[in-house]
Amino acid sequence: MEIHVITDGNQSIAELTNRLLLLHEEVDYIHIREKTKTVTEQMIIVSNLIKQGVPKEKLVINDRLDVALLNNIPNVHLPGHSFSIDDVKKFNSTLKVGSSVHSLEEAVSSEKSGADYVIFGHIFETNSKENLAPRGIEQLREITEHIQIPVVAIGGIEPLTVKELKHIKLKGVAIMSYVMKNKDPILAITELKKSLERGDDVE
Repeated sequence: MEIHVITDGNQSIAELTNRLLLLHEEVDYIHIREKTKTVTEQMIIVSNLIKQGVPKEKLVINDRLDVALLNNIPNVHLPGHSFSIDDVKKFNSTLKVGSSVHSLEEAVSSEKSGADYVIFGHIFETNSKENLAPRGIEQLREITEHIQIPVVAIGGIEPLTVKELKHIKLKGVAIMSYVMKNKDPILAITELKKSLERGDDVE
């Protein structure tokens, strides 16, 4: 079960860099999702991480294809308003391209367009989506049963909720607030891993 950490745009460059350097050996992917930061600021963040030992293969650039290409990052993640999957794949077929989806129809469409994986959510209640009802486990299950590419769940993922994902054919889970706002991010990741590793929690 992969663990994807997604940045939330609330830290300074220095704070974010330090937190991600603490975390990177404990997780599978780090998604740089900094909507309010300039391209220059995002370039600095990525450069800092690479220079201090974070493997490029572990980084995923959200939306900013230019930042990924200029840093030779092999992974990009495309929100619904971003470039089309088809266009990105035609431009560079070697890129691993993920897509954010919010319905079965979007998931099927992303797979047909060439996405390598999808992130679906939000699954549980989360402060980052206070005015939106969670999409729930059954929609997540339906998506995993109808597409062949990997599915990653997002939204309210923490040790107490992740056990509800048992018996669902997931590739991984994506976490944002649980780690990015936690005073002890390493402890947070450790507790999540314990829940993921218990045989009675996740298939």
